[in-house]
Parts: sequence; structure tokens; C-alpha cells
Amino acid sequence: MRILKPRALRICVAFVLFAMSAAVAGQSLPEAVSRDGVLYMTGGIGEDDAKAFRALAPRYSLRMMFTAAAGNYLSDVDVTIASAAGRAVLDARTEGPFLFVMLPAGRYRIVAHAGRAEVAKTVDVPRRGGTDLHIVLQERATGVAQTGCAHCRAAMRHPGEP
Repeated sequence: MRILKPRALRICVAFVLFAMSAAVAGQSLPEAVSRDGVLYMTGGIGEDDAKAFRALAPRYSLRMMFTAAAGNYLSDVDVTIASAAGRAVLDARTEGPFLFVMLPAGRYRIVAHAGRAEVAKTVDVPRRGGTDLHIVLQERATGVAQTGCAHCRAAMRHPGEP
């Protein structure tokens, strides 16, 4: 006993594929930018954008999130990344609370500025996988970012962390 005839089955499969492609086309994915040979993306304002960042995070070796001391997400943070030898690798301004960068393995110094606040950190990027860096700035940057986005927090949560 046949449930669907071959022609009806092909129509159903075509409809499902069409619906899936329309859903993917409607989702706005952040665009990666290449500057001086360094690939990065920044953004993450809003739940949809944060979901897209979470999906793309494994592609990047350094994943940074910027917040104020009160926990609000920050944008318009000026970030400088330098190699262990002191050579500038990337200068960028964030367009949301996330900055994901594809860097070769090694030690890097990160300096983040928001208003008059400045934070400097050293991070080791592994050969495989990546590392997450949460930078807390004491003063809110001039940009506006999403403050209550649960997906933003989930994108940077470490395994086993509540």
C-alpha cells in the first residue's frame, strides 16, 4: 500500500526545501570583515543577531563579549589586538557586544576602550578550538546595546556554567 504517489512525494519535498530556504534567507547573518589579513565579525544586538553569532562562534579562535560592570552589553568599544611581540594585529570598533576574530595560535594583548574606561588583557589563542574573553568596562560606551538578551549571554557561556 502506497501512502503517497511519487509525484505527490516530489511536490512535498520541493515545498519543504522551499520553506527551509525562505527561512534561511530571512535570517540575517553577520558579515565577516577582513582587515590586514585578519578575519573578524562584530555585532550581536538583539536576539536574532545573538543567535546568529552563537551559531558562527566555533569558526573563530577568539570570541570577545563586552559588558559594563552592571552587566549591560556594550557597543562602540574600540579594541586593539597586538601580538606578543607588540605588533598591531587588529584595530576595530565593535557594532554590538560581540567581537569574534580568527587569529593564529599564540599570545595576544587586548586593549579595549569605552569612553574613559580602558581594560587590557592577555589571552592565549589555542591551536585548535578557541577561547572566550569577557571584558567588563566600568564606564558605558556611547553606543546602545541590547541589555536583556538571554541569547547574547548564552552565546558566551562556558560549558557547565549556569
